[in-house]
Amino acid sequence: MDIKPKNGKIKIYIDTVIFDLQKAGGISVYWYELLRRFLSDGRFDTVLIDSGLKKENIFYAKLDLSGVKTLKIRKRFNRYRALNYKENEAHYFVSSYYRYSKNKNAVNVTVVHDFTYEYYAKGLRKRIHTHQKYKAIGKSEKIVCISENTRRDLDKFVGLRKGQEARVIYNGVGENYRKMTDGEIAAASALLTPEQADAAAGEFVLYVGARAGYKNWDKAAEIFKRLPDAFRMVSVGGGPLSPSEQNLLGGALSRHVHIPFADEQVLCLLYNRARALLYLSEYEGFGIPVVEAQKCGCPVVALNRSSIPEVAGEGVLLLRDSAAKVTVDDLKRLKEKSFGYDKPFSWGATFADFRLFLTGREGL
Repeated sequence: MDIKPKNGKIKIYIDTVIFDLQKAGGISVYWYELLRRFLSDGRFDTVLIDSGLKKENIFYAKLDLSGVKTLKIRKRFNRYRALNYKENEAHYFVSSYYRYSKNKNAVNVTVVHDFTYEYYAKGLRKRIHTHQKYKAIGKSEKIVCISENTRRDLDKFVGLRKGQEARVIYNGVGENYRKMTDGEIAAASALLTPEQADAAAGEFVLYVGARAGYKNWDKAAEIFKRLPDAFRMVSVGGGPLSPSEQNLLGGALSRHVHIPFADEQVLCLLYNRARALLYLSEYEGFGIPVVEAQKCGCPVVALNRSSIPEVAGEGVLLLRDSAAKVTVDDLKRLKEKSFGYDKPFSWGATFADFRLFLTGREGL
């Protein structure tokens, strides 16, 4: 069922639960970018569902919510509960993290980012997550998958019932990621600490994001350790290095720099200055850092897995195995190769496709 406009607007309820669950992270970036566009788009009558809990999410803090209609619903085990509220008008309900509406006038829409739990989690943690995810998918009339890889996994693990519609709508990537001028590099460098600035001034390889398990930070570290001593490794995010990670680096620990958090300007600088991004993740729903890096002209060393071949451009070295050796000559050939990243991933395009999927038409 498609919702018809009333007084020129389509009503949509958006559940903001992801901002209670993450301080940062790819899914909260996704909903920050879509939310601010829904709130500014006059074709939608947008209502936010909020727990009323204090949020520490860095992206939620950037939203201008003055004058926004908000319905506060907070219950025990809130993140796992379906939503029930009074609304007599037909509307879309979209949850930021696998909840659905019981309201009889709601058309549920679920966004599926990946199937990481299905591949890598075990036990109770996996059972709870998959139960909630599959329930939300089953209750939805419209399902958004962020890549063809995720769409294939949807068929593999869940499938569609009669009447459901699934659409691939690619993730966006920040418009500020680009090849920087010398002046922009100098301005961004001034935001770094002395240690960070020293690392970014020399030869270094870059790692971005969480480091545990299937992300294969340890394999990236092994590549780094085989490079000449002139190289440093800069890891962004993921929390402080654990004792085991420090032990893995061994004598190369002094050449490793950890940056707890980098905003777009600083991360763009690092991409511009790095010899390569090492991104050896076994599984990605989309792979945002790969696209960010390539938009900045930074070559990428990645595994030929999941969505990476789908989103990567020319400047990527796809490895068949995470233990494959990568040499300075490999990095040199990548860096010297002239390439431009021309795939049209942007948040504006993501929102436009999302809106079209809901409404079935360009305008209202």
